[in-house]
Amino acid sequence: MLMPPERIEYYNQSLGQRLQRLVTSIRSYQALKAVKTAELPNQASRLWELNQRYRLLKGKNEAASFALLSACQEAYQGLYDSILKLVEELDEVSIQVVEFENECLLLTKEQEASATPACLKELLDFFKEFQESLQNQTKYLELHLRQLHPKFGLGESALEAFQNDLRLPEHVEAHMALGLAKIERLLKNPLDF
Repeated sequence: MLMPPERIEYYNQSLGQRLQRLVTSIRSYQALKAVKTAELPNQASRLWELNQRYRLLKGKNEAASFALLSACQEAYQGLYDSILKLVEELDEVSIQVVEFENECLLLTKEQEASATPACLKELLDFFKEFQESLQNQTKYLELHLRQLHPKFGLGESALEAFQNDLRLPEHVEAHMALGLAKIERLLKNPLDF
């Protein structure tokens, strides 16, 4: 069903604003991730080193091993807090995606259409892929960080896995950059009727 021009204008503005907020949230996440990604490898290496020292002194020098265990816990907590901050930012992106999706559903219902317009469906698919990739990355970061905890002491492979998880594969990064570029072009007129 063809909608009146004022409704099309309303949805163009509404969806454009939601897209703008979503892009802003994604850029905020990417900026935070860039800062954290620069810091986390050194912090993880320090935790691993402290963990190795702790394992060597454990049972031999109780005061020194306790001090090292405290230092390990402090380093671990710093890494964990950084990952939680990424998860919080990603949750904000998820909220924006749900709001955008709800607006798309309202448009589809008002149009009495059986499916979301193709241009919006493509955006929704991109956002869901984007979310899934980043959620998987943060889950693996959490998993490999737990393996670095002093009570597990899983060695250098856990450190390497954690550091590898900080980087997304190049094709995923490229797909995200391309998707964001497309979205920025659509901000003023997200509907192409």
